[in-house]
Amino acid sequence: MARSLLLEIGCEEIPAGFIVPALDFLAKRLGERFDAIGLKHGEAEVFGTPRRLAVRFNDLAEKLDDTVETKLGPAKNMAFDEAGNPTKAALGFCRGAGVDIKDVAFRATEKGEYLCVEKTIPGGATAEMLPAILSEVISQIPFRKTMRWSNPGVRFARPVHWLVALFGSDVLPVCFGDLKAGNQTYGNRFMSKGALKIDEPAAYEAVLEDEYVVPSIEKRKARILEGLKQAASEIEAEIRDTDLLDEVAGLIEYPYVIRGNFDQSFLKMPPEVLVTVMIHHQRYFPLYDQTGKLKSSFLAVSGIIPNDDAVVRAGNEKVLRARLADGQYFFESDLEVPLKDFAERHQQVIFHKDLGTSWAKIERFSALASYLAEFLAPEQQAKVKLAAELCKADLNSQMVYEFPELQGIMGREYAIAQGIDPEVAVAIHEHYLPANAEDRLPANAIADMVGMADRLDTICGCFAIGQTPTGNSDPYALRRQAIAIENILLGKGYRVSISEMVDQALSQLADKLKRPGSEVRAEIIDFFRSRFVSILQARGFGGDVIEAVIGDFDDPLDTLRRAEALTEVREEAWFASICGASKRVENILKKAEAGGAIKPELFESEPEHKLYAAYQEIEQSFIAAAAKGDYAAALKLLVALSQPIDSFFDGVMVMCENEAVRLNRLSLLESLLSLFGRIARFASLAV
Repeated sequence: MARSLLLEIGCEEIPAGFIVPALDFLAKRLGERFDAIGLKHGEAEVFGTPRRLAVRFNDLAEKLDDTVETKLGPAKNMAFDEAGNPTKAALGFCRGAGVDIKDVAFRATEKGEYLCVEKTIPGGATAEMLPAILSEVISQIPFRKTMRWSNPGVRFARPVHWLVALFGSDVLPVCFGDLKAGNQTYGNRFMSKGALKIDEPAAYEAVLEDEYVVPSIEKRKARILEGLKQAASEIEAEIRDTDLLDEVAGLIEYPYVIRGNFDQSFLKMPPEVLVTVMIHHQRYFPLYDQTGKLKSSFLAVSGIIPNDDAVVRAGNEKVLRARLADGQYFFESDLEVPLKDFAERHQQVIFHKDLGTSWAKIERFSALASYLAEFLAPEQQAKVKLAAELCKADLNSQMVYEFPELQGIMGREYAIAQGIDPEVAVAIHEHYLPANAEDRLPANAIADMVGMADRLDTICGCFAIGQTPTGNSDPYALRRQAIAIENILLGKGYRVSISEMVDQALSQLADKLKRPGSEVRAEIIDFFRSRFVSILQARGFGGDVIEAVIGDFDDPLDTLRRAEALTEVREEAWFASICGASKRVENILKKAEAGGAIKPELFESEPEHKLYAAYQEIEQSFIAAAAKGDYAAALKLLVALSQPIDSFFDGVMVMCENEAVRLNRLSLLESLLSLFGRIARFASLAV
């Protein structure tokens, strides 16, 4: 037999971002606990609103399966005497096992037959085990922040006011602090009649929905979206910012959509200002016309059905009007200040106590951006310099101070309004891109140079003063910034040496170093290497391919192309011969050092001459193909070396007694290995 289990934790309003992680934990941890004791169960269903966290397990067994306990006693020849009577050893074993001698049997083992007793242990009742399990798991829910209330012995995200714990129709005596579970829950704080009885877990949703609570997050989101679309269609508008759905669903228990309006004069501001105010500060949904332009209307989601829509609409409009009026004032005031003046205010802003002012940082990465532009975007050098000098200016504006989400965006708008080159204006905004691994890349090379320089200065500066990321701490988001640099290099096809970039950045931080520069340099390059491994893994490259190409990592685009070439040709019939030849060369060079330039006059056998001739025949073509990044072609050229290498090892004693001949043979092999190594360390490949 099986029953359903329901656990509900009722509390004061939990932050929206806490709900889903807590529910995921409840479902996973309870499932793990049930599995650990062998309790059969069905899938977990979770329900969550600001005032409740609930989980329901269907098909939970009423008891554990019976188990058979086996005990071995003395060996058969020690259990009975010659007359067939039980010995003291056998009788003692039976007494200890609580059985009669006639109830025992013999079991064959590797060491012979032994006296054996099997006892069936009845499985424990689920209802007796659940209270302790549920109480423990409730106390283990991890929240970013917790609080105490009347009982100082327990902590939770918000004070807990009721518990429901049902196994079938039976109430489980689950405790948390001073609370003891029952079968009563509560509906909507403002619209419900009071305590609600739940007769069985299956009735949970229906009971709450009758009292203006939609406990299912997905169902609540669907209702919100349906209401938004309906309200938008009434004025031929569209909603586009559906990412807000998750948060809004975590703020209310019973969705009711209301449409409001604002003065069209606010539409003169950049649309991002209005969207930021509506989404990030008011949790309203902006409305757009069919062309994607903002309309002077919005949608708000209430958690109750109001007595009068007009009253609620007016309240939301009043709040939004005040916020937009603030934004309009900031926008108009900021336009009166040249961006250059905003930028110079960074002279009074500390970036980091060990790295100086924000102005000093701007000067450093401006120089870095110019360095990068010199060989990556030479025609844009003047614009890169200007964009670097102005890209942080808007951080000192009133608008960005009040609405930090608009950094870069307002810099772009102020630059356009002040007649600054449009490409520079775009770069002021887009030097922050990509903000994460999935984000788009900047639209122009100016933003590429400035964005990479800014991030590189931050990474090198933090490493210089010992502020390096740890396992669970990366306060300056250095990992994300390194990946952003590498994604720009890959996405835009820039060929660049990471080590040279790091050298350039560290040259401006010499007076900030708290450790030897060589140590810092090596750590930073290794940091970029490890981030690039993550990029290759995310792109689906095999672990052996990554290991083969990452050893001499310096140019990300080149490393990617080598990984792509290996992956492309590794299934070709001829590829195994290249790997085998390379491994043979590498293995022998591990045991000895080469002796300088190859001297053909020291060759003593035909295999030596043929291998050297094969090497000379492909060398220049190989170098040219590799220089162009055509590694598939370069790999095919290496096939010509496979047979001569095998013949060489079969017919030549490399480690001969004649030192000059021996060193010359090793030099030949080292030259071959340098060709192979230009693509990969083939010994790492699983072929």
